[in-house]
Amino acid sequence: MENKKLGYIGSSLLVAGLFLPIVTMPIVGDVTLMSNGTNLAALALLALSAISAFVVTKDRQVDLIWPASASVASLIYLFGTLQYNLSNMKSEMADSLKGNPFAGVAQAAMGAVQIQWGWLVLAAGAGILAHLAVQARKEANLGLFQIEGRNDKVLIIAAIASFVVAPALNAWNWLHGTKASAGDAAELVASGDVTEGVKPLASAASADGEKAAYIRDKIQIYDLTARYFDSLLDGRVPGVDFKIKNSGNKTLTNVTVRVVFYDDQGQAIAEEDYYPVLVTSLGYGDSNKPLRPNYIWRQEQGQFYSAKSVPSEWKTGKVTATVTEIEFGPNE
Repeated sequence: MENKKLGYIGSSLLVAGLFLPIVTMPIVGDVTLMSNGTNLAALALLALSAISAFVVTKDRQVDLIWPASASVASLIYLFGTLQYNLSNMKSEMADSLKGNPFAGVAQAAMGAVQIQWGWLVLAAGAGILAHLAVQARKEANLGLFQIEGRNDKVLIIAAIASFVVAPALNAWNWLHGTKASAGDAAELVASGDVTEGVKPLASAASADGEKAAYIRDKIQIYDLTARYFDSLLDGRVPGVDFKIKNSGNKTLTNVTVRVVFYDDQGQAIAEEDYYPVLVTSLGYGDSNKPLRPNYIWRQEQGQFYSAKSVPSEWKTGKVTATVTEIEFGPNE
């Protein structure tokens, strides 16, 4: 029973650590692994904690070695990636600011980046699970990764889910963290390259006549920026940032924005849909707030929408943004 409780504590700490600060940056503030809920490596850890709890519930602590080992490996990957990208950011900043009178200020800001205590909670959770698994295997006279009961369903679920699903999510996260060259990073975005979607027209398939008219006349997208952003976990990734103003007299509970990316020939090559306003009973964060009349929506300071699937042929900065769908809510 004590081992079971310890297993639940380890799984709980692993989940809690995802929502605790792992790094603090100037202006941005605290950053967590689940800041925006889209980091696949963080979702992999969430899945591993669920697998661990499942194995513990089944009193199969000997099979806890699979999710525990995968959790430790994932944490090492995440922490290593964080350190690598922080090092790259500092190095690139030093190169790009040579001779700049404000270089000292920028470097001081980077020096203020602090690793936070969320890592300790994550490490404690993974460490407890690993310790429990090793002890259980010693008591059962099993090797560290020795397999018994090859047809056992709990073993199959724990092993396959831990060493297929979780690494696959981490690999996908790494492969789609587009690596931009120093030239791409320096180029960023030319103001003349961005076309703001200030008068988007919704098709009949996505909005009815009233909604289409409201989108056309009452909703404005502005301060649209598209460039390679620095992500602490993914390196440099394509991303967008923008503001939305509701100039009408209706409250909006859903606003869908489609961003189209173009190559240097002006040809559309990719698109992403974003949901800056999405009010649901299960929602959380800023997206779960309605956009009331005369209100302006914007991302939190330092946040952006990533577009990891955008190919390298994208001409940095060339995008259009269009509101394709809205939902009216009650005017409270």
